[in-house]
Amino acid sequence: MAIEDAPAKLRMFAFILKLGHDLFNARDFDEAALRAVNDIRLPVNYRSAALFEFSNGKAVLAAQSGIPEKNPRSQFALEQKKFLESSRDENQLSVVSNGDLPESLAVNDAVYIRCKLPRPAALPENSVEYILLLEYEKEIPAGMENMVRLLSNTLGEALYFHRLSPKKALPMRNRGKKFFYLFLLLLVVAAMFIRIPETATAEFTLRPEQQQSVYAAFDGTIAEICCQDGDFVAAGEVIARYDKALLQYRLAEAESALNELEAEIALEENNSFTDDAKLGKVRLLEAKRQVLAVSVKEAQWYLDNAEITAPESGILVLAGGRADLLTGRSVRTGEKIFDVFSGSAVAAEIPVDEKDASILQGDFSASCFLHTAPENAIPVKISDVAAYPELTEQQTYCYKVRGILPENAGDFRYGMRGVAKLSGGKVFLGYQLFKSLLLWFRGM
Repeated sequence: MAIEDAPAKLRMFAFILKLGHDLFNARDFDEAALRAVNDIRLPVNYRSAALFEFSNGKAVLAAQSGIPEKNPRSQFALEQKKFLESSRDENQLSVVSNGDLPESLAVNDAVYIRCKLPRPAALPENSVEYILLLEYEKEIPAGMENMVRLLSNTLGEALYFHRLSPKKALPMRNRGKKFFYLFLLLLVVAAMFIRIPETATAEFTLRPEQQQSVYAAFDGTIAEICCQDGDFVAAGEVIARYDKALLQYRLAEAESALNELEAEIALEENNSFTDDAKLGKVRLLEAKRQVLAVSVKEAQWYLDNAEITAPESGILVLAGGRADLLTGRSVRTGEKIFDVFSGSAVAAEIPVDEKDASILQGDFSASCFLHTAPENAIPVKISDVAAYPELTEQQTYCYKVRGILPENAGDFRYGMRGVAKLSGGKVFLGYQLFKSLLLWFRGM
């Protein structure tokens, strides 16, 4: 018989060792209490189990079997709590049958084992104690009291360990990880206060240092373009001519009407000496003569301005890019005829987006990288910054920045494009990251 019981005793011994290991390694007291009432189900074979914390005559539910979260306000838990507070049993382990149970707990032929978990000897008598309440049906299985008494030592040691030392030292491995993460966090926080130059990028276009646009002074037909697109023209040089035939006809017609009216006025003035009624007519004709005189001056002005000249010396840029597209074409007042690019330097026109406009508040510099030579950085001298943003063709508001390229930087052509890098004052890295995150959140 003893030989047959040996494997069972070994299994029980291994179970108690594993139970103690699991309870001592629990995260906190609540987890240890929950595992205590659930993990002993296999050897103890109860119908239900509950663990109560007893102090100063009051019982507080610590854990219930089969329930992840204890419910101290349930009717069953309240009845068990009332039963423990009303009983005065000082034995470590006792069996409570139907005769000693209240009616609410004696239903379904319930029988209870009431076990006080052993308390460390160093604790005073009035300190907290733990009571394990096990419910069985009709009777307690044979040998179960000894089994519960054997398990109570392990349960008591683990629960008092968690209750009396809630701030247990972390394993060295976990402490090492926490120190590493703390050091990493401090490193990241310190990096936020590193000052870096504020930068921005934008596409640029090469423009002339100065640009003069010439528009049509009046409606008419362009009869002749005297220069070709891209020619160098001098100030005052004739670039285009209106069709003068119609203008000369208008001038001749206005002069003829004025001469005819003056002859009529002279005749009426001679007759007014003998006829007073003629004097009023002469005054009316004088007023008409003033109107016709203005028409003659207007026709003469049109004829005098029939030749369109260059406002200054520079490179001619015709509207449309070709002379034959303007020849014979009717233009309206205010329509652009040509541009004249002047100046010895080449300027880079850089539209800076509103989201990067903070770089323009202080001193900043710019370097240009042409698409045709992206490996060469061309420093520019900032000559002008717009005071307000303008809507660009890309439907974004940008501040126009103008920078002059050095004369010996290379052979440039107007209209070349590239990418400009602007560098401003130094800001904190944390500010730059927060600004980027905020702009991303706003969808800019």
